[in-house]
Amino acid sequence: MVLDEIDRKILDLLQVEGRITNLELAERIGLSSAPCMRRVRALEDAGVISCYAALVDPARVGLGFDVIVEVRLKQQNRDSFARFEKKVIDLPEVVECCMIAGDWDYALRVVSSDLARYQSFILDRLMHRDTDIASYRTTIILRKVKSTTKIDTSLF
Repeated sequence: MVLDEIDRKILDLLQVEGRITNLELAERIGLSSAPCMRRVRALEDAGVISCYAALVDPARVGLGFDVIVEVRLKQQNRDSFARFEKKVIDLPEVVECCMIAGDWDYALRVVSSDLARYQSFILDRLMHRDTDIASYRTTIILRKVKSTTKIDTSLF
């Protein structure tokens, strides 16, 4: 999909104000309501807008222990990757999982209430028997300098 300046304005506003009404969105970007709605629907249909969500602050709901876990699998093949990914998808503590290049195979972002709960997660859930994991490394996030879900439209 080729995006024009109006599409970019729509995306900029919706990424910051996802609950904005179509009428207000249309007014702020300089369109009437019907064409604005058609453009939003086209962006949704094309998958440019993949979903709408309320973002929860983990620390404010008691999950302030935030870590990055790098994982190396015993074997680097499709079956091992598939088994690991299937397992990780079912772990609610894992809020992000990326296959990465380099010394490690995956980087996970894991939230927990505290160190003891995190240790339980590692021992009882992530490293549970029949695992494909050869090793892992934990990095504790002390402070987030930047954390955003907004993709700047100037990049595309």
